[in-house]
Amino acid sequence: MARILVTGATGFVGSCVYALLQREGHDTHGTTKSRPHGNIVYCNIEDKTGVSLLLKQLQPDVIIHCAAISSVTSSKSFEYYSANTVATENILEAVRMAAKRTRFIFISTAGVYGNQDTDSLSEDLCPKPVHHYGMSKFCCERLIHNFSDILDYTIIRPFNVIGLDQTADFIVPKLSRAFAAREPVVRLGNIDVYRDYIDIEEACNIIRQMIFLERSYGETYNLCSGIPVSLRDLLGLFAKITGHEIKVEIAPEFVRRNEVWRLTGDATKLKTLIGGGVPEISIEESIQRIVAGEQARLR
Repeated sequence: MARILVTGATGFVGSCVYALLQREGHDTHGTTKSRPHGNIVYCNIEDKTGVSLLLKQLQPDVIIHCAAISSVTSSKSFEYYSANTVATENILEAVRMAAKRTRFIFISTAGVYGNQDTDSLSEDLCPKPVHHYGMSKFCCERLIHNFSDILDYTIIRPFNVIGLDQTADFIVPKLSRAFAAREPVVRLGNIDVYRDYIDIEEACNIIRQMIFLERSYGETYNLCSGIPVSLRDLLGLFAKITGHEIKVEIAPEFVRRNEVWRLTGDATKLKTLIGGGVPEISIEESIQRIVAGEQARLR
């Protein structure tokens, strides 16, 4: 069993990864800025001194770096670079000071790709991020390469991870709450976009598998299903599952000037690594679970 540190251990992906590793019996620790409990301690990773002290004390074998501002809609661009890029550099510098070679898994984003001249995004494409979230994460990726002398790193680029308890900043929880409550109208931005969805349980299980796969060291992987789903089709799927039709209003404030119109991953490299089919959990099954959870909350 390994000593593992999960940053952002009370976040959407981080909490799932943390719980999974804890159930497997690893010596699991986490950081949070909101809900410390048990082995999950308060740590603002933007504080270089605090990060250094934590890593010096903990000496983890593995770091899974999930903590980040993950919404693309923040109005303060500097926050992305402070919370994502500078904070990541703080962790990397603390690892160097600890003088212990460390397994490092970085949760990046498919947002680093931006708009490309292809329908399926593979890891060998040159990133062209169009928003500060994607840019800040790509900066992190480049920083990690600079620390390869002390890290056995793997960079993971998740596409649209979905599941219960995700914040309403994202489209699936927004729609699930609207349909579960049988609201008459939902306000959205561009609906002619395509996205690649993967269930939170499947995504975290893949992250868990990667920790100890040495052939993933020094590599970058898409975390995706490889299946494009339009927002129009997603609306139809919610209607089918709930038996409720909802009117869509296009809200100008949600229409992004720098929209990424098609964000679908090539899952070939991922499937070769884990030796299995992706996805094992279909989008319909995942949304059925999410809607059932939202409906239970409303009872």
